[in-house]
Amino acid sequence: MPLIGLVVVLLVLAGGALVYTQFNKKPTQTTATKKKVSAPVNTIEINQRPYVQISPQASGRSVLLKIVALNKPATSVDYELEYQTESILQGAFGSLELGALPVSKDILLGSCSAGGACTYHKDVQGGPLTLRFQGSEPYAVKSDWKYLENKTKTTQFSSRDAKFQAESADLAKVPVLIIYNSPGVPAGLKGTMVSNAYTVAAASPLTGKATLTIRLNEDAANAVVMGYDGQTWKEFKTALNGKEAKAEVDLMELYVTVKK
Repeated sequence: MPLIGLVVVLLVLAGGALVYTQFNKKPTQTTATKKKVSAPVNTIEINQRPYVQISPQASGRSVLLKIVALNKPATSVDYELEYQTESILQGAFGSLELGALPVSKDILLGSCSAGGACTYHKDVQGGPLTLRFQGSEPYAVKSDWKYLENKTKTTQFSSRDAKFQAESADLAKVPVLIIYNSPGVPAGLKGTMVSNAYTVAAASPLTGKATLTIRLNEDAANAVVMGYDGQTWKEFKTALNGKEAKAEVDLMELYVTVKK
């Protein structure tokens, strides 16, 4: 091939490669310049916060994050699940599109290589979960979850903030339990919340009874403990001692204290 012709071909090929590279980079550049709004955490009203669950999987190697209900519209959520292990603070990050709810994500408590070899974290204790919701009015919530591996078959459990305590012989049979301070609650709750909301979850549905003690956020002479079974709310007879509410309850997925 003549030298001039060869140069032209090389230039065309080089030009084609440049176009191809820029074409493939363009979506990445567009995505990078589309900034998400980072709203401050826990500033929206509590009745607008989402109902969220964290439950252990039967394998003991992952947890299920579930966005159950939104009380303020959002199109997507970025999650940051942090947890303490035997030696270091670990974390899992990602995003979920919020179409038809509930929306869930199985999160590995460990790491896997590109070749498929996985290392699972030991002595998981829990930590904070930050959720940043994107939409016309972005908002963010942050609260704690506690991973309880019940090797000693204990009957007493508490939340990470120690404001929620449960005692139950039925829970002694549960190998792994997660107590999570849900940012909000599902619809249908009557009364004004005077405590944080707590979910109690195992790998399978819980059954049995428990004695709960919940710390109130304010004095409330007529406060009662409410439980949610996934469909309906139930009120339990409650004894008050200052800012502590105590009740004998059925084991359910969510508890909160309200004043009427």
